Amino acid sequence: MYALWNSLFVQVSPPPPMLQILLLEDDPVDVELIQTLLKNGGIEAEFICVNQRSDFAEFLKTQLPDLILSDYVLPNFDGITALEIAQQFCPEVPFIMVSGMLGEERAIDTLKQGATDYVLKQRLQRLVPSAKRALRESQQRKERFRVEEALRQRDDLLQAIVEASPVAIITLSPQKQVITWNTAAERIYGWQPLEVIDRPLSVILPKQQDQFNRLFQQALENHTLTNYEFQHQGKNQDLIEISVSLAPLHNAEGNVCGVVMTAIDITARKRIEAERFNLLKREQTAREQAEAANRVKDEFLAVLSHELRTPLNSILGWITLIQQGKLNQITLNQALEVIERNASLQTQLIEDLLDISRISRGKLSLSINPVNLIELIETTAETVRPAAQAKSISLELVLDSSLGRIAGDANRLQQVFWNLFSNAIKFTINNGSVTVRLNKIDNSYAQIQVIDSGIGIEPNFLPYVFEYFRQADASTTRSHGGLGLGLAISRHLVELHGGTINVESEGKGKGTTFTVMLPIQPIESDSQQPEQLIDNGLSLQDLNIMIVEDQADARELIRLVLEQQGAKVNEASSGLEALEMIKQSQPDVLISDIGMPDEDGYTFLKKVRSLPPEKGGNVPALALTAYTKLEDKQQAIAAGFQMHLGKPLDITELLKAVYELSPKAR
Repeated sequence: MYALWNSLFVQVSPPPPMLQILLLEDDPVDVELIQTLLKNGGIEAEFICVNQRSDFAEFLKTQLPDLILSDYVLPNFDGITALEIAQQFCPEVPFIMVSGMLGEERAIDTLKQGATDYVLKQRLQRLVPSAKRALRESQQRKERFRVEEALRQRDDLLQAIVEASPVAIITLSPQKQVITWNTAAERIYGWQPLEVIDRPLSVILPKQQDQFNRLFQQALENHTLTNYEFQHQGKNQDLIEISVSLAPLHNAEGNVCGVVMTAIDITARKRIEAERFNLLKREQTAREQAEAANRVKDEFLAVLSHELRTPLNSILGWITLIQQGKLNQITLNQALEVIERNASLQTQLIEDLLDISRISRGKLSLSINPVNLIELIETTAETVRPAAQAKSISLELVLDSSLGRIAGDANRLQQVFWNLFSNAIKFTINNGSVTVRLNKIDNSYAQIQVIDSGIGIEPNFLPYVFEYFRQADASTTRSHGGLGLGLAISRHLVELHGGTINVESEGKGKGTTFTVMLPIQPIESDSQQPEQLIDNGLSLQDLNIMIVEDQADARELIRLVLEQQGAKVNEASSGLEALEMIKQSQPDVLISDIGMPDEDGYTFLKKVRSLPPEKGGNVPALALTAYTKLEDKQQAIAAGFQMHLGKPLDITELLKAVYELSPKAR
C-alpha cells in the first residue's frame, strides 16, 4: 500500500534552471572581476547587476535569485541595508557580503544580522568556495523542505484515506478479544470502541463460528487468508454481508501475538449479485423485443415496397397501353379510372408515411374549429359506401341528433373516421354489416363506435393494434393490402384531440368494435356564413396567368388545365426568366413552385414584390408546391403568396384558387 501511495508523488523532473545571481555593485571593474572569477570557478549563472536601492527592492518583489552578492558601500545605501531588505523579501536566499572596506568587527556584525558569509576583495579567491557552499546549503535546505512537504502531504493523504476507508480494521488477541476497533468498524457494525475493546468478538453468527475458528487458528499459525465471505451480526441484530481477511500480528520479537482482521461490507454487492440474474433476464427479454421490433420493421419495409409498387405497376402498365394508341374509348375510360384510383392510393400511402414522420418529430398539429360530427360522419360514410356496396355490406349509421358541434380539426377527424370505416369494410366478408354509432356520454364525451361483423382480431394481437409497423398478417400471402399505419395515426390524432381510442374483439371470426371518445368542450357558435362554393365550371376566359415551374411535365399539366378553362398561359422554368417576363407583361395571376434550382419561390416572389405596382409588384400569387406542412404554408403566406396549394395537384382546388385570386372574383 505504501508503495502505491509513494508512487503518487513520483514526478518526472524537468531540467534544472540556470542559476540566477543578483550582484549589488557600483564598480564596473569589480562586476567584471566577480563574474569572471565565478565562471572560472565553475559557477554557470545568469548575473543581474543593480546598484540602486529602489532597483534592488523592485527586483526582489518579482523574482527570487539563488544567491545575492553585495558590496558594503553602495550609492544611497549600504550593504547592511541591502541585507535588511533581502531578509524582508527572501530570507531563505544566501547573502554574501563582498567588500574591500569591511573590517573584522563589521564583518562579524553582518553575520550576526543574517549574512551567509563575507569575502574581502583583497582575498577575492575565497568567493568561489564561499558561493559554492552557500548555493549547496541553500539547495539542501530547499530539497529538505520539499521532502518534508511531500511527506506531510502524503501523511495527510493517508490519514484522510484511513479516516474515509470503508474497510473495518480490527486487531484481536489469541483469545479473540478485541484490541483495536477503527472508525470503519464502528460504522459497519454499530458498536463504539469502548463497547467492544477487551471483550470477545461478538459479530460471528453461531452457524459460522466453526469456520471462523479454523481460519483464525491458521492466522495464528502465521498464515494470511483473504476474502472469505461471512454473514456478521451488527449491534442492531441486523445481518451484514462481510468479506473477511485475516493476517498474523507480530510483536517486536517477530512472534505472532494476535490477528489483524479486515472486514469489508459487501451487502450492496451481494444484493446486486442477487439481482443480476433478474437483470440478465430483463436484458434478454429486451433484446428479444428489439429483435422482434426489427423483424416488424423488416416486414413493414417489405409490405411498403409491395404497396408502393403495386399501384405503380398498374399506372405504368396502362400508360404504356394508352401510348400505343390501340385502345377503344371504353377501354381508355377504364384505363383512366384505374390510373386515377391507383394514383389516389399511392397518394394516401405517401400521406400516411408523411404523417408518421410528422408524429415522430412532434410536428403534426391541429387546426381547431367547430366541427359537426354528424355531418362529418355522414360525409365520410358516403365516400366508403361504394366499397361497401361492392361487397354487399350493410353500412348503417345510428347517430344521436342532439349532439352539437365539438372543437376539433375536421380534416384530421375525417381521416380517423375514414381509416376506421374503410378498415371495417376491408376486413368484413361479403354480405356482412358495419354499424357506426354516435352517442353522447355524460354530456362530456362524444362516443363514436365502428362495429363490424368481420374477421375479428386474435387476442394475442389486440395489444399491438395501434402500434407502428405492426400488422396481424405481414406475410406474402396476406389477403388485405395497406401499410398498417392508419390505426397508429388515428390513435395519435385522437389523443391530440384529448380523446381515446380502443378496440375490442372476441377473437377470429367474431367481428371488431373500435370506440373513439372525444371530449365535448363548450364552443362559441359559428356566426359566419357558410363558405359559398365556387362552380368549378366557371370560365377563366381571357385571364393572363403565368406559371413558374422547373419541371416541364408539371408545367405542361397546369398549362393544359388552365387553357381548357379559357386562360392565356405564359410559362417560365426559373424565377429569373419569369421576372423578365413580368416586367414586359403583367399577369392577372402568378402560379409559382417553391423548390426550384438556383432560386427558390420565396426569393423569386421577394423580387417580384420589389417591383412597382404598374410593373407587376402586386400581382396575386399562388404557391403550388410539394412542401405541404402547416409551417410551409405559413412561410409561403409570410413570403407574400396569397394562397398555398400542395402537390399532387388537385385540379378542382387549383381552378378555384386561380378564380379567387383573379379580377373576376373582385
